[in-house]
Amino acid sequence: MDFREIAEKTADILKGYLKDDSGWEVAKKTKDILIEYKPSKEFGGHLYRGTSEYSCPVEIVFQYVDPLPGDAPRLKWDKGIKKIEILKTISDDVRINRVCTDSACMGMISPRDFVDVILNKKTEDGMSTNVSIDYAECPVDKKYVRGWNHHCGLICMNIPDKPGHTKLVSLIQPDIKGMLPRALVDQAIPGSMTEFFANLRQCLKDDGKLQ
Repeated sequence: MDFREIAEKTADILKGYLKDDSGWEVAKKTKDILIEYKPSKEFGGHLYRGTSEYSCPVEIVFQYVDPLPGDAPRLKWDKGIKKIEILKTISDDVRINRVCTDSACMGMISPRDFVDVILNKKTEDGMSTNVSIDYAECPVDKKYVRGWNHHCGLICMNIPDKPGHTKLVSLIQPDIKGMLPRALVDQAIPGSMTEFFANLRQCLKDDGKLQ
């Protein structure tokens, strides 16, 4: 399996989703956050696109959203994630991650885990992509339902007329598996995405990173 090829393909697909302005519907909107969705081309659920702006540079936001284990910032603020493991490092910018999530919707959605190829692209902007793979070295753990991420990612973009500000876009289309009503999943995801952006903002503020 060519993990780099898989990761690079994911990046190309996400760039297309980023530029796609047709057919989106608003799932949730606040003063700072917009969550949109449309039917996924990859499975029977939805593709979600969340957007928010932060008054700090791209490299700072990217550091905080990069899904790394240990003392990296992501685990400090992302309440939806219980554990992050690096299963294999392919190169400086490609790795295989396992992410374990907590239960959601007052326990109606049990804990999940996802095994993904991660690609980090750092240019003037920053992109962290992920897509699930079948990986024999990480068998299913009975404590978790093994979910599947279709092409997903986080994109940090400079804002030309706002130096030092970052536009963060989250593109996700998770199939969380299990015997769950589609309506329950569709109700849970926009709220969890809104919480993701809000918790990141609060952590950046607490750490003195916002201008």
